[in-house]
Amino acid sequence: MDLYRINLKKFHLLYFVYLLLSCLVSVPLLDLWVDKNLHLVFYLGAGISSFLQIAAMELRFLPRVSPGLGEKGFPFFTVVLFFFVNLGTISALAFLEFPFESIAGFLIAYFLHLLFLVFASYYSEK
Repeated sequence: MDLYRINLKKFHLLYFVYLLLSCLVSVPLLDLWVDKNLHLVFYLGAGISSFLQIAAMELRFLPRVSPGLGEKGFPFFTVVLFFFVNLGTISALAFLEFPFESIAGFLIAYFLHLLFLVFASYYSEK
């Protein structure tokens, strides 16, 4: 994804719509696959993941404001940094013995975010 050519307004609009659609689709599917008592735990994991992915994504847009950051490898640094932040978060959820549903929610939200980046980078550059 070329951070300098992307239309940020269109990108953020697409991201909001994608999150809204993901939440609307998840409600009926959650009733089928997750125990009623653990819905909140699933959404807790998904919310933590979404927060981390949005923070990482917004940090990657900083070189547009300060081009010197892009020359120093800042976007690549955020990819590596947030890989370890995500890994640490999943490890913390497992270490603190959260139910598996929280880890599943985290991973599903993470992979949905990656899927969104593929679509949004294509559509928002036009």
